Amino acid sequence: MIFIHNDRISIYPISKSEFLSIQFNEMKNNNVEKVLMLTLFPHKGNGSSTVVRDLGTLMSKKYNIRVFYVGREEADLVDYQSHFMLVDDFPVLRTHPLSLERRRFIDLSQGEITQYLDKLYQEVLQFVSDFKPDVIHVHHGWLGETVAKRIKEKTGIPFIVQFHGTELEVRSDYHNENSETFAFLENLICEGLENAFSCVAISPTEQTKVSAYLKNANLPPKVLMIPNGYDENIFYPTEKNFDFVKQKFTSQLKNNPLDEVMPIALFAGRFAGFKGIEYLVKAARIFGEKNIQTVLCGNGELYEDMVNLSQDLKVKNIHFLGHVDHYADLPILYNLADVLLVPSRNEPFGLVAIEAMGCGVPMVASDSGALPYILDYPEEEIRDNDYALTPYGIVTPLADCEAIAKAVLYCIENHFKANNRELIKQYTQNTFSIATQSSRYECLYAQAVE
Repeated sequence: MIFIHNDRISIYPISKSEFLSIQFNEMKNNNVEKVLMLTLFPHKGNGSSTVVRDLGTLMSKKYNIRVFYVGREEADLVDYQSHFMLVDDFPVLRTHPLSLERRRFIDLSQGEITQYLDKLYQEVLQFVSDFKPDVIHVHHGWLGETVAKRIKEKTGIPFIVQFHGTELEVRSDYHNENSETFAFLENLICEGLENAFSCVAISPTEQTKVSAYLKNANLPPKVLMIPNGYDENIFYPTEKNFDFVKQKFTSQLKNNPLDEVMPIALFAGRFAGFKGIEYLVKAARIFGEKNIQTVLCGNGELYEDMVNLSQDLKVKNIHFLGHVDHYADLPILYNLADVLLVPSRNEPFGLVAIEAMGCGVPMVASDSGALPYILDYPEEEIRDNDYALTPYGIVTPLADCEAIAKAVLYCIENHFKANNRELIKQYTQNTFSIATQSSRYECLYAQAVE
């Protein structure tokens, strides 16, 4: 199957018999006017919510878009219309900063799961009856498609399912912790997937995983690869704005101010185990001695652990900013950085990667998940050194702190950002802009309806 990324062509080894055929550039008729996006989580707090929001915002310019959220409170979203199923708390796949108890789906009883699904179905059905969408776009290959299947049986409305990665990652842990509840969940999920028009994976590695999952479940491996996108109207190169950061994060930087001359290595994301932040902190002990400062943005269950680790290791020139606003703060922080660090153990995609690269910032990323793909590094190539150089950043072996430090030093000493800034921005915009990805979803919606 061949996908055209503007001026780039990517070929993925899946036969036509196993692949849902879709001609992105040859759709003549589009009978889609109304689209419902369905997610089981709030409008903010994780990467998938950003994907939903960006897609909803852009596609609302062409379609009548509604996004159905589950959350503890409503929010006034001005870019598109939304509906909230209000709950005292919501179950999570792994963790979520807005969940009070952070009860995972595997922690629920079968009765609680059934009750939750029934409530969700009734609310979505009422909303669908009023809105009358042409197609439903389900986010996460989880219980959302179970609801969409019931809606389809009653109304005939087709649906697609976009996998985000986490729903496959938790399966092993769920099975080991409670095999009976896991089997109950799997049965519900597979019933939903069987009725989906198509499944979407967000990277080549995730496409392989989703295809294998569907095949193992005896379901048609109808999987398209449409990568996540970023808003190039928000994330683009600008001048450094230290004044904004100093004023916004005064308390965090009070006893440890940023140096406006010293280069910056930036991390942005949740402080969760799979993000591999401990490798970054250990690497920062090395390059911090070379007058390079590390800035970490975000929060999560491991935040205090990482602060303590940096203190135990006596890491120099390291700053923890805590929670930052995705759209107000991150564009400015990205543009302060000389290099972005993404040391994840298993990254289904990595939205911060393409946002920072959209700002012209090179990335040092672990050889994990979709990160080599984002840096356009062919997986089959053999690395001659302890890191692999591309025009857009560096791929390092997973969990190799010394390699991360060497890669950061290489980027700083060779002025990687200054020399490649425009190239990085242009490549990222051509390959991962939200406009490019939304046009592919438009074609998929049209095929589902037709």
